[in-house]
Amino acid sequence: MKPKIEIVEESTYSIKFILRDCSLALANSLRRAMKSLVPTLAVDYVDFYVNTSYVYDEMIAHRIGLIPIKTDLNRFNLPSECVCGGEGCPNCQISLRLNVEGPKVVYSGDFISDDPQITFVYDNIPVIELFDGQQLMIEAVARLGTGKEHAKFQPVSVCYYKIIPKIEISEKCNLCEDCIDACPRNVLTKKEKIEVSNLLNCSMCLECVKACELKAISVEETNDYLFNAEGTGALPVKEVVRKAIEILKDKAVEMNKILEEIH
Repeated sequence: MKPKIEIVEESTYSIKFILRDCSLALANSLRRAMKSLVPTLAVDYVDFYVNTSYVYDEMIAHRIGLIPIKTDLNRFNLPSECVCGGEGCPNCQISLRLNVEGPKVVYSGDFISDDPQITFVYDNIPVIELFDGQQLMIEAVARLGTGKEHAKFQPVSVCYYKIIPKIEISEKCNLCEDCIDACPRNVLTKKEKIEVSNLLNCSMCLECVKACELKAISVEETNDYLFNAEGTGALPVKEVVRKAIEILKDKAVEMNKILEEIH
């Protein structure tokens, strides 16, 4: 059977979905692709023209580099794939400029981008506090990159999955409710019989199995996985999932070509 995706919850910055009929290796590959292979924009280097603050240039550049940027994958190319050969052009990089004087707390929203559509995701992230007489004039240059190159390019801040188990309760059950009391995540309930009411909450701790003296309950692994991902805002999380799947498919096609050449 082919793997299938069922979306459970979705918002701008987070998604929860079920990946069904999938091997553990493929599930982990999807997780890794979402974290390390989907490109996003991030500040790569900063030109300092004036910095009379109390913070070193390197520290300010590091802070700016970690602020997520709204990314349009249809507009920008990876430097390695750009016609400029990675030297830098409007097709693969964009500048965000800042010229402020103290006293003032400098926020991410104070930067002026070459393109009003490509800005920092959040405009309220503090960068530095300037005191009276201090000035900061810089140009931050952002480019596409991937998480395997640097963590600042990761489109998701959280991405994990767990196995969705198969829980069966046999006819040996005497309705003692010991399994219900033992479960720390309220997976089981009792109506006319003991039932599984919240399967997605199960962490496979097996406390219910240990509590059942009659061995009437069993918990087994399946090929279904519950994914949770939280995005940085650089890309919609659903687009991150879609792009990660496309990248894995392209890698599989490339691998098949290599195997055909070998044979």
